[in-house]
Amino acid sequence: MDLAESSAEEILRADLVMAISNDYHDYVIKGGKFVGKFEEMYRVCADPWPETEDDLNAMPCSVRTAQLIAARKPAKVLSVGSGKGLHLNWLAGACPKTAFAGCEVSQTAVQESLKRYPHIPVTRLDAKDFAGRKWDFDLILFREVVWYILPHWDDICRELQSNYAGRQIITELSFYDRQEYGREYFDGPDEFVKKFPFEIIEILRHHTTGLQREGMVMVYGTIPAAK
Repeated sequence: MDLAESSAEEILRADLVMAISNDYHDYVIKGGKFVGKFEEMYRVCADPWPETEDDLNAMPCSVRTAQLIAARKPAKVLSVGSGKGLHLNWLAGACPKTAFAGCEVSQTAVQESLKRYPHIPVTRLDAKDFAGRKWDFDLILFREVVWYILPHWDDICRELQSNYAGRQIITELSFYDRQEYGREYFDGPDEFVKKFPFEIIEILRHHTTGLQREGMVMVYGTIPAAK
C-alpha cells in the first residue's frame, strides 16, 4: 500500500468514526481546529448542547440580554445561529413586546425549531451570509456563534455597518482557559471587547465553571455607519 492509499484509508476511517459519533466536538471544534459540520452534528446528536430554560435563567449574560431587550423593546430581533430554538423561545417569553426570528445553517435544526416553536420564524441561512441582506431587524443577536464564523467576522461586521447602521447588537461568547482554537483572533474576553468594532453601551462578564475561568462576556452596542 502506497502513501496515497494509506492517507485515503485514514480519511475514510475518520469519516466513518464521525458518522457514528454522538460527541458534538467531532463536528464543531476538535483538537484546536474548526470542523464546522453542523448539519451532520444535528442529524447525529440528539441534543448537542443540552440546555434548559432553568439553565438560561441561571446564566447572568443570557439573563442580562433578556433584560436589555425587554427594557429597550426593539420591534424585531434576529438571532444568528439559533439552533433548535430553545433560547429563542425563552427570549420570546421574557420579551413579549418584541418579535423574534432566527437564522441557522443546519436544515435539520431549522426543521426541529419550527416543529417545536412554530410561532417563531427561522430561516436556513449561513451566519456569514445574512449580514449582506437588508432586513428590518432592530437588534442582531450573536449568542455563542462568533467562534464558528471567525474567518468571516470582520467581513460580517463591515456588512453590518453598511446594512444595519443605527441598529443594536448583542454578542454572548464563552472563553475557556485551555482553549486552543481562535486565540489568534481574540486572546481572551478583554481582547474581544477591545476589538469589538461597534459603539459599546454595556459589558457584562462572569465566570461559570472551572473549565471557564476566563468566563463569558456579553457586549451590547450600537452599529455605527460604515466610514
